[in-house]
Amino acid sequence: MNFSEIPENPLILLSWVTALGLFLSLTEATLKIKFERLNNLKKRQEFIDSLYPKI
Repeated sequence: MNFSEIPENPLILLSWVTALGLFLSLTEATLKIKFERLNNLKKRQEFIDSLYPKI
């Protein structure tokens, strides 16, 4: 594909930009959910450890 030429139809360009934005948004949301889940597990473990300290 020759990317040096801008398509004459702006609808094609708009659809590519929209698809790229959607992909980036879904990737960001997935990573955010994973990091929130990891942080919740760490907080839960710290809370449990504070309730039942090791002797």
